[in-house]
Amino acid sequence: RPDVIVLDLKLPRKSGHEVLAAVKGDADLCTVPVVVLTSSRAEKDMIESYRLNADGFITKPVGLNALVTEVRVIQNLVKWQATWDN
Repeated sequence: RPDVIVLDLKLPRKSGHEVLAAVKGDADLCTVPVVVLTSSRAEKDMIESYRLNADGFITKPVGLNALVTEVRVIQNLVKWQATWDN
């Protein structure tokens, strides 16, 4: 069981939203935090992700410093989830 799922919306066979819905609908995976990491800046993608119970939505950053900051956000989410589960 993963600690966190980092999910892109643009996938080759299914949309990321389809995968997100499947994960959140699975009894074994529904409590795993899912962070959408995507190049999409479309508000509709963010709204749909949260409607499907994403735990975070991050637009892929440009530059190493921005990426490091976003990875820290994901790490903190995983730590928070681990604390919540205990």
